[in-house]
Amino acid sequence: MSRKWSSGRAAAAGLTVLVSAAAVAVSSPAQAAPATWSTANGAATATGTIEYRGVPGGRYADIVGAISVGKSDGQCYYLRYYVPADLLGRGFNSARLCGEGDLPVEAHPFLSLFGTFGFRFGLCRVAPGTADESLFADLGAHCVKI
Repeated sequence: MSRKWSSGRAAAAGLTVLVSAAAVAVSSPAQAAPATWSTANGAATATGTIEYRGVPGGRYADIVGAISVGKSDGQCYYLRYYVPADLLGRGFNSARLCGEGDLPVEAHPFLSLFGTFGFRFGLCRVAPGTADESLFADLGAHCVKI
């Protein structure tokens, strides 16, 4: 076997290993430990954790926490999540807490590899009976970004 042919096979094998490693890195990003978050808006506080879980084509943002209101100010509180997309973003809300008490919140939005670097969520405050935002609305002025 010639030295030239042997080195060509080694180079091809090395390239295959690099391409395979790159594919694994893209489809399965390292998972970091959960990060804690907290914020306040009006009479409410919200606390919890967020953890990113890699899957082929993107990742999930696993958000778990609670909204608490000690003394009601007559307003309703919820978390709003906004996921940017290629052309149009989309948003969705947790359940609302109107009055005193604690409301557990949990969401698992999918963040694709395309256009979702600006994912955000916040604690929002609105009057009872206020309609939900449009699906395409970002966090409004009534929301405190987390």
